[in-house]
Amino acid sequence: MVNAMTIVSVSVSHRSAPVEVLQRLAVSSAELPDVLARLHALPAIHEVAVLSTCNRVEIYVAAPGSVAAAARAAAGVLAARGRLEVGEVMRMAGIRVGDAAAEHLFSVACGLESMAVGEEQIVAQIKAAVRAAAAAGTAGPAILGLIDAALRVSKRVRTETTISTAGISLARAGIDLATAHFGSLAGRHAVVFGTGSMGKLAARLLGEAGVGQLTIAGRNPEHVFEVGAAVGGTPARDDDVPAALARADVLICATGAAEPVVRVEQLQLVGGRALFVLDLGLPPNVDPAVARLAGVTLVDLDALGRHLAGRAVPDQVPQVRAIVAEARLAYLKQHEQAGAGPVIAAMYAQIRQLADAELERLHYRLPGLNEEQRRETTATVHRTVRKVLHGLTVLAKELATDPNAAVHLEALRELFDLSPGAGITQSAHPYQAEGIR
Repeated sequence: MVNAMTIVSVSVSHRSAPVEVLQRLAVSSAELPDVLARLHALPAIHEVAVLSTCNRVEIYVAAPGSVAAAARAAAGVLAARGRLEVGEVMRMAGIRVGDAAAEHLFSVACGLESMAVGEEQIVAQIKAAVRAAAAAGTAGPAILGLIDAALRVSKRVRTETTISTAGISLARAGIDLATAHFGSLAGRHAVVFGTGSMGKLAARLLGEAGVGQLTIAGRNPEHVFEVGAAVGGTPARDDDVPAALARADVLICATGAAEPVVRVEQLQLVGGRALFVLDLGLPPNVDPAVARLAGVTLVDLDALGRHLAGRAVPDQVPQVRAIVAEARLAYLKQHEQAGAGPVIAAMYAQIRQLADAELERLHYRLPGLNEEQRRETTATVHRTVRKVLHGLTVLAKELATDPNAAVHLEALRELFDLSPGAGITQSAHPYQAEGIR
């Protein structure tokens, strides 16, 4: 018999852990395939995806057995990365199960859990997380279904509310600080390291702020040229970066690198000239020691968090929370009804088999029937069976949402004398293909 999968999430974020701990737990894009493979190899975990952004590290797993074992296994991988005790991670982490885990991911996808409430970059980050899990072969129907549901909720929220325009992104908050630092960015020279969603947003916002020259740098030359063309910036090859940094007024770093991409020696050429550095990376993209250089102002995620802490949350937050709560109930109902799937499939298989056997005997006893009459008797019997099964299918799905679902579904198995695994491997029964669900 196939075990039902339970979704479990283990989340450590800016709300539950200091930035220095998040830095140690963060999973860079280069490290992600290995982390996924390690998690997927654990017996307590059947499917897994990892969401690691500038203010959170979250693991979503589909557990075939003990949810406590799955949560501890996931926390163990994080603990090993951060050189922490598993118990420390468990105390810092938000651990959620089933529809509570789904509701949390829905809230994350809608920007409710972000440092900058309502920000949209999280959508691209969730999509990147599921692409990575799919590429690594660690995501199956349970995880893919969960993330698809989260993205649909996010799309609905951003269609029905204005939270994404009423809120503020981390990139915009940082650029607001840079503008305040200089008085204006008009005519300034800015350099952006990073070509992901955050880097592209930062580059676009700098253009809107009127910078005089915008240089785009990154690890992938093709992406650098694509982003440069999209935002009207100048793509920089590796050889061009030192000169660009030497004349920069604003430097923004937003890469998925595991190590700093900007070090002290690269900025020593600034020579005391004012340079505003915004580090949006987790782990940090900029060596913290650059803050000691004359003329350099370094703003990291910790500083941004303090800056955003006093901001009023958008008025649309209660409306978004109501949509998320509604989506949680729908997800729960769908998940519960899915529990009736094996019983329904077994009923279809058994009754179809009985009907076909009786038709075969009928046609044997009435050899005088012509081909049209045989087709008509077959269609009549199958039509009757479909009508009966439709009512039973509706009943089974309703019973699956009852608190005593296991008892009711077992009663159906006994009523129809269904063997424990009967029908569960069938993806679509002939009657279902004709529209009866």
